[in-house]
Amino acid sequence: MRSFILLLIILTSLNSLAAANPHPNTEVIPENSKPTLIESAFLRFLGPTIVQIMENHGDLQMFTNERIESITQVDETDNYDVTLHVIGFEGAHGPPYKFIRMVIRIPGSKNGFYEVISYNHHFINHS
Repeated sequence: MRSFILLLIILTSLNSLAAANPHPNTEVIPENSKPTLIESAFLRFLGPTIVQIMENHGDLQMFTNERIESITQVDETDNYDVTLHVIGFEGAHGPPYKFIRMVIRIPGSKNGFYEVISYNHHFINHS
């Protein structure tokens, strides 16, 4: 219960970070700026969930460079859709590298905590 309350506080606090508002219930987080403390805390909280989602989709990698792209409140279901991306890597930050984007619905209808709405990845070159 305490984790859920922390999650709600973080989501509510992200309200002030919106760079654009393409939809009344969507906030886009500016990617070209340094992550805020709130975004970093929320991503730290989601870390184990991100790893589990990656493993469930066959990406048995670690990740770095995590960023939230947007958060949308789904009025009909009183949920939040969090779009985020990470860079997957193997070993000591070694290749192959993957750009992984996912949309997570919080709370989810299946297991209560989250539900994966979409997941895609592609290999990237790292020079």
